[in-house]
Amino acid sequence: MSVEQRVIMKVELAPLKLRSHGVTLGWMLCDEWYTPYVRETGLLPFIQLVSRSTPPNNVVALTMLIDHWRPETHSFHLRTGEMTMTLQDIAMITGLPIDGNPLCMNTNSDGWRAQMQALIVMVPPEPREPEAEDKKKERVVAGAPFTWITMHFGTCPEESNEDTVKTYARVYMWYVISRTIFADGIGKNAPWMWLKALTVFDSKWSWGSATLAYLYRQLDEACCRPSEGIGGCMLALSIWS
Repeated sequence: MSVEQRVIMKVELAPLKLRSHGVTLGWMLCDEWYTPYVRETGLLPFIQLVSRSTPPNNVVALTMLIDHWRPETHSFHLRTGEMTMTLQDIAMITGLPIDGNPLCMNTNSDGWRAQMQALIVMVPPEPREPEAEDKKKERVVAGAPFTWITMHFGTCPEESNEDTVKTYARVYMWYVISRTIFADGIGKNAPWMWLKALTVFDSKWSWGSATLAYLYRQLDEACCRPSEGIGGCMLALSIWS
């Protein structure tokens, strides 16, 4: 064996940036008027959990755990053997329903602005036209920045009619699940497709199944370290660990 073959490359890996958890500075507040609609979606136990004080994440410990994840088996390879999160774990930790309809829908974003306008009566402004050299780098996001959502839907107006309350409740749930269950590696925008999933409150979605599947996907990517962050339901992973 040559010297070159015996050299082991050592790469220092920094702790991952966790993109989701519970209550943080600047979060929208849950209005009691939203409760009937949140209950109808099946998200009430989870939203009550994350809207209160949640235990802090141990970033270093979670990073070490994530680095033991293997995409081939969707499990953590530890000295004691293989372990993984199950649907039962998700249900017990988060209170999300694991029975019901699979969260499957058309994710095509064509015409999403018109659909959002019809659903919540408002859309974020069009992004500025990028310079020629930046066009390849800049990607138009189908959704809304969290800052825009809190600015326009942070507080439900007093004496609102039922339709207005429903709109604010829908946006509130969209905001929360986009920051906790379906947080991505960037953590700046709420994707349109999660608002689309809330078009009908009584859809009987299996939110727990979608949460676990999304977390698996985030772990698959994070363990390979293509970026410095990881999304998904970090609260569930932290408590499970």
